[in-house]
Amino acid sequence: METSSGKAALIVFGSKVYLLLVGVLFIPVLVRLLGPTRYGHLAIVLSVYGLLRIAMRYGTTEASRKYISERSDPEWQAGVIRFVFTYATAIGLLTAAVFVLGAWSGIVAQLFGREFTSLFYLLGIFTLARQYRLHVVWTLMGLKQETWSEPLRIVEKTLYVGGTVVLVLAGFGVAGVLIADIISSLVVALVGSFGITRSVPWKAICRRSSIELPRRQMLIYSLSSIGFFLFLTSLYHVDVLLLQLWVPDDEVGFYRAALAIAEVLWVAPLAVQLVILQRVSHHWNEGNLEAIQHQATVSTRYVFLFTMLLTVGMATLADAFVPFYLGPSFEPTVIPLLLLLPGVLGFAIARPTLAINQGRRSLRPLILATAGCSGINLILNLLLIPPFGIVGAAIATSIGYGSLVFFQALAARHLGYRPFSGLRYGQTVLTAAVTALVIVPLSRWFVDPIVLLTVIPPLGAVVYLVAAMMTGALRQDDLERILDTIPEVPINIEHWAFVLFNQLPKIYR
Repeated sequence: METSSGKAALIVFGSKVYLLLVGVLFIPVLVRLLGPTRYGHLAIVLSVYGLLRIAMRYGTTEASRKYISERSDPEWQAGVIRFVFTYATAIGLLTAAVFVLGAWSGIVAQLFGREFTSLFYLLGIFTLARQYRLHVVWTLMGLKQETWSEPLRIVEKTLYVGGTVVLVLAGFGVAGVLIADIISSLVVALVGSFGITRSVPWKAICRRSSIELPRRQMLIYSLSSIGFFLFLTSLYHVDVLLLQLWVPDDEVGFYRAALAIAEVLWVAPLAVQLVILQRVSHHWNEGNLEAIQHQATVSTRYVFLFTMLLTVGMATLADAFVPFYLGPSFEPTVIPLLLLLPGVLGFAIARPTLAINQGRRSLRPLILATAGCSGINLILNLLLIPPFGIVGAAIATSIGYGSLVFFQALAARHLGYRPFSGLRYGQTVLTAAVTALVIVPLSRWFVDPIVLLTVIPPLGAVVYLVAAMMTGALRQDDLERILDTIPEVPINIEHWAFVLFNQLPKIYR
């Protein structure tokens, strides 16, 4: 049974929060276990893998999600799964062969040192294991089985962390990290395969299908997805790469820290983005623009409302949070962080539209819109970094991120829908302003950062929720939809939520 959009987004959000927290806690442990030298070796190996990762991942996973979800016919879905699996295996084998041949020929030893030879042999196995795991997990998402895919991500991360600690302590070093990833990936691929057969019979996947698949179109879509994600990924890296040419290393570190903190605001928008593609593909296939318009309006409005809350909170607490989390030496991170927030908010608002536009078989409008945004980002960074350093990079990147809203709106309008027509922009901005007027003065009363970071976030959330109900940013139908999405809400809590809503004065018609 497929999962509804709201519940799927909630499940994906929960798994992303878990993965984020585990990553934050585990990285310092891994650094201490490996030490600076071996951690550097691991970074080199993963960076080499990362160079080919976009083609490996997005060349198969996006096509899998998009085409599986176009039809509910098990025979069609089985044909797509089989075709994409063959394609994913071919790419995985080719990439693995490159790594193994590099190790066998001695090229790896010449470039990086002899100690890397065995690591690149392992990297070949690592590549195949990851490819199968990604294929299985994203196939489950294409089948709208997030109740399987997201717990499997949690299982994979938990097995990886536990296995890494055990193997590194046992003396396997960097190889132990790769082996732990291989084992966790294979376990998830195996278990996830059983999840797939709950929706599509194994026999249907293995036998030849009488249904004619649009194979050429699927290959074009896969290649187009690679191009789209190359442009999108450039938005994350151009600023950092250019900064290294003009500013000292410590300032690059301050800026990278600002990016890392700002991007936490994307956890919920990313969750929404990940569940939309497989839920609009069949609408594009049927030409159902009314359903697409509804999906775009609702998802974009909620992403805007939630991310605005996080943006106000981050802007209010940045002065206290950054030194507390990263240490006093990272105080220069605060200004670029504040400058990045408007662009991060804009990028968040555009994420549902990115996924909806990606649901079409032709990605040309999406690619052109993203390329335009990427070009603006590059030009502004080239203009502003030399004279203004990390402040210039933050301004340029914020404008580049924010331009996604404009470019994706143009692409969407060209395709026949308007994703931002129901945004309730004025009401949401007013809600944010009211919240800021309450929590900014209150935050000045607290000297202890621990007390400040403990008290202000929940207080700000309550003020924001009440203000949203009063201004009309959040209305009764929204409240009903949200409560229906959350599983097993106690009846008394649901009752008091509507009582509160009805008792509050409203300043909208």
